[in-house]
Amino acid sequence: MLDRLAGWPRRNAWALVAAAAALLLTLLALYSPDRQKGLAEYQAAGPMRHIQTSDIVALRIVAGARQWRFERRASAWQIVEGTAPPDFATALETGLRLLHNTSPERGFDSEAPDFGLTPPALRVSLATAGGAFDVEFGSANPMGLARYVRIREHGLSALYLMPGYVAEPWEQVAGKPRPCAAPARQRGDFHSERLLHPLLGFYLHSGF
Repeated sequence: MLDRLAGWPRRNAWALVAAAAALLLTLLALYSPDRQKGLAEYQAAGPMRHIQTSDIVALRIVAGARQWRFERRASAWQIVEGTAPPDFATALETGLRLLHNTSPERGFDSEAPDFGLTPPALRVSLATAGGAFDVEFGSANPMGLARYVRIREHGLSALYLMPGYVAEPWEQVAGKPRPCAAPARQRGDFHSERLLHPLLGFYLHSGF
């Protein structure tokens, strides 16, 4: 009995050492430079990843015949033209962050009529010291969870399918309802347009 009691502290000491070693290995795996680099690359995977959101000095939103213009003054967004909801500044920053971070789900070589981009439902024109960056939002895809998007910069354009939530902050400012889904071109579209929406809450609520 006494021998068993004498060995109790030693056994517990080894258990604590093992637990501490396991915790240390877990922390090293989570916070290793390679993992942090991978997270940083994932966070900046959007079509606007080469532009810092703080570098946007002015922007314009156009929806049909209506338009809104905003300028960044003393690090705060000010309305120059149009009316916007009280939380418009938060919506603008969220919209910019999503364009910077969110990876397109797929790209297209050519535009189809059901993309809804001629004309677009919503156009966002961003101004930086290096020039203009335009984002045009078209129709929703057949399943209604993603949007066809055209990016224009330096005289070039690219077509993407982007997660639908990328357009929501801009539609919030414009008071524009989400468009109906485009009709399916063929049955295979439901499989080819992969709807990947990782970490939606992270994008909407994080400070990245």
